[in-house]
Amino acid sequence: MITSIMKVHKCANCAIRCQASRKPRSLFARIHRWHATWWPGWKLYQAELGARAAKAMPRARGTAGA
Repeated sequence: MITSIMKVHKCANCAIRCQASRKPRSLFARIHRWHATWWPGWKLYQAELGARAAKAMPRARGTAGA
């Protein structure tokens, strides 16, 4: 389900999100903050990023000592 939503909405490549990242005090940043409060796709995108980070952490710990 998450992958199908991400294929349609592409939060990682969202023009508004990119502008908001570059200029946090801009109008785009305000729109993005408002948009992220109610858009379910953004919440799924954040959950996916968290899951990817959680999967990457054990590998990073295992390779750091090697």
